[in-house]
Amino acid sequence: MIKTEKDNSNDNEPRIVGFVCNWGAYSGIEMAGIDRIAYPASVTLIRLPCLGRLHLGLILKAFDLGADGVILLGCPTEDCHYESGMERTKELFTQARKTLHLLGIDSKRLDLADIPLGRGDILARRLSAFAKYTTEISKKRLRLTAKAASNI
Repeated sequence: MIKTEKDNSNDNEPRIVGFVCNWGAYSGIEMAGIDRIAYPASVTLIRLPCLGRLHLGLILKAFDLGADGVILLGCPTEDCHYESGMERTKELFTQARKTLHLLGIDSKRLDLADIPLGRGDILARRLSAFAKYTTEISKKRLRLTAKAASNI
């Protein structure tokens, strides 16, 4: 198992990986840039042709490499470019959360959001809320680890 060190300058920011649909969600990223809407810099976005092509192994690998959270950003179901991509993503999301729970990883560290075409404001809001939540659970996890270590 390979672990990488956090390369963020601010250790208080959670390290988040976002898998992004090329169509609806990616247009949200572009619009956020055009409209100068900020979202956390600690989010690493990985663009996919369709979120429905994502595999459970990639989600688990992101956590294995040190991600504090993973967010899946796709199209609304009715606007899917490939018609069934978001339906497949929802099935994968359910499977991934169950797998994370079995591995002892808080399943809420994985999130799913549908981003309408060109809605950078929604994308930025979802990323910011997820980053805030991930920061809170990371701090809680560190406190529990420190407490367990002090009991040894």
